[in-house]
Amino acid sequence: MGGGEHGGHGAEDFRTKVWSMSGGPYCRPKHWRRNTAIAMFGVFLICIPIAMKSAELE
Repeated sequence: MGGGEHGGHGAEDFRTKVWSMSGGPYCRPKHWRRNTAIAMFGVFLICIPIAMKSAELE
């Protein structure tokens, strides 16, 4: 019964054509180590004063 080809587009890996915010499975951002270090520094910069205030108020 008709309809033509519905699938079977060959053995090509579809993930190379999928776009996502995180970059997909082959994501290698340019300066990921530096960006991660900056993000972690920011987290600590925010969390340490909160933890100190929390300990003070206990």
